[in-house]
Amino acid sequence: MKRLAKTALFGSIAAAFCLASGLAVAADMSMPTKAPPPAAPPPSNWVGFIEFGYNFGQVNPQGQAVYKKGDYNIVAGAVLNLYKSKDGFINAWNVGGLGIFDFTSGAAGPSNAVWSGFGNGPPMGGEGLYYILAANTSVTFAQVWTLQEEFFHLAGINASGAINNPNATTFPNNALGTNCTNGFTVPTLGVGLPLGCLSLPAWYWNNLKLSLNDGAITHWPISFNPYVTWWYEFFPSGFAGVNGTTTSAGCFSCNNEHSDFLIGMTPKMNMQPYWGVPVTLSAPTWITVGPKSFWAGTTLNGGPGSGCTPFSNLGTACSTSNIGIFTTGLTASWALTSIPAQWGHWSVKAGFQWFDIINKALQGDNDVTYGVNMCGAVFCLQQNIVTGFVGVGVGF
Repeated sequence: MKRLAKTALFGSIAAAFCLASGLAVAADMSMPTKAPPPAAPPPSNWVGFIEFGYNFGQVNPQGQAVYKKGDYNIVAGAVLNLYKSKDGFINAWNVGGLGIFDFTSGAAGPSNAVWSGFGNGPPMGGEGLYYILAANTSVTFAQVWTLQEEFFHLAGINASGAINNPNATTFPNNALGTNCTNGFTVPTLGVGLPLGCLSLPAWYWNNLKLSLNDGAITHWPISFNPYVTWWYEFFPSGFAGVNGTTTSAGCFSCNNEHSDFLIGMTPKMNMQPYWGVPVTLSAPTWITVGPKSFWAGTTLNGGPGSGCTPFSNLGTACSTSNIGIFTTGLTASWALTSIPAQWGHWSVKAGFQWFDIINKALQGDNDVTYGVNMCGAVFCLQQNIVTGFVGVGVGF
């Protein structure tokens, strides 16, 4: 009897489960089907960034020293992808632009540099702000090659374009006196320097760069990323100061020729597999080459733009080479992966760059802008310059 009752109980439970299952199925069949989760939005065709930095001295890519003391800078830009394809000869087409805002407080030059002698020196030498705006477009082809065209415009509160205004008697159009005829005495040497106007013009130049992404071919832990850049300045001459001196965006003695070449590479290596932290090391390295006249001016009277210095009578300060500079350095970039991606992709960087100023004319210019280098009691041209930098940036 008990066995019969137990069997009946189990049968009732089984029946109940069957009934519940049937009701659940019926309920599911009677309810509308659930909608699938929404698809992820397509990736944006826009990429942007902003970076805040501090330079411990500054030398531009052509080797012209512009700051010896520190300066602050903000760099911001955006890129729009207009076309992308993994197949075919053309793989990507991008357009974009950026702005570089550079400012310093106090006299930026060393105590024995000419720019420290003015309370409001040129935009790259005293209290003030200058900015560079750039527009660019690039095409990636054959999977690994990129051709980039970039146009630059430099201006600022002291770069108004009026470099020799005979009616101006005050800075910035006339930094040294009426008609820009006064000179400046290098304090440590007591030598007069006929500089003419120090109000710099608004400069325009262009970079046409061909680069190779060798990492996509070799798949080595380190990629070298070689490139060649044709640098061309619009109107490098014609901004005449005293004694026929002129100025150029590339270097202040570069005024006879419009262009030169930057040949270099940027070795890069991701250290995450080895160090366990998201750090990338890179070593920007390049050399500038061109005609000798690119670094030589039209006068031997000295001063920025001349291609020589007041010591050119020694026969050592004028351009004697087709090479401008050689430079290399090391940059470490650390991705801050602990910051949520919705707040952008943050990173910090730090590094240094060493410049070997090979061209004598450029060495002479840098003695004016970076400070006179003394070897005991003997004047020495400024050949080796080391700069450093730190920064933090975000991409989105």
